[in-house]
Amino acid sequence: MISCAIIEDDNFSRKMVETLSEKTGLLMVKNAFSSAQESMPWLAKNEVDLLFLDIEMPGISGIDLLKVLTRRPEVIIISSNPSYAIDAFEFSVADYLLKPIKDYNRFLKAVNTVAVRLNKHLADSDMSIYIKLDSLLHKLNVDDILWVEAFGDYIKIQTNDKVHTVYSSIKKIEEKLSAKKFVRVHRSFIVNVSQISNVSVSNLEINKRIIPISETYKDHLLQRLSIL
Repeated sequence: MISCAIIEDDNFSRKMVETLSEKTGLLMVKNAFSSAQESMPWLAKNEVDLLFLDIEMPGISGIDLLKVLTRRPEVIIISSNPSYAIDAFEFSVADYLLKPIKDYNRFLKAVNTVAVRLNKHLADSDMSIYIKLDSLLHKLNVDDILWVEAFGDYIKIQTNDKVHTVYSSIKKIEEKLSAKKFVRVHRSFIVNVSQISNVSVSNLEINKRIIPISETYKDHLLQRLSIL
């Protein structure tokens, strides 16, 4: 499912996008707003894969919102004015739908474009990440990561032959690592599931290192393991 939010000041158009989203079976509408200003506090605390965004709204326009978003999801513009298309595509939006939005096939085409882009991003992120070491960006194959450990304002990324100490948070790298390969087992540890050799009631072992498992994350870990 692709999580999304709708920001549209026209009630009819907003309801239409909600209806078409439900019809696709691909979208999960997490919230809907009648203005960009109304959406900003929510977007600061929540993440979605996709924004359906109107441009002409009172106060803060859709373009203005795109300029200030620190975490920009995929975007499908919904507008009655085609003249904003050039400005919108400067932000690499996925598609531009003209109101009134009634053509389901055209709507579905836009959603499928987003799905392809998200899948490509996921595939790319599954392979490698870049970490900043001194003044250089260093490419790191995620399959080489054994575990990640919080270390104050830093994190330690353990591979088979080296420890990389990076200025970042455990939450930030958790967002970058594939949920198919990695699992949070403690507030201070993320581990590569394929590297786990043993699991006990309160610990697991990777490459002879004992890593604690907290009660908060134990059930989620067990769900990820293939247990006979």
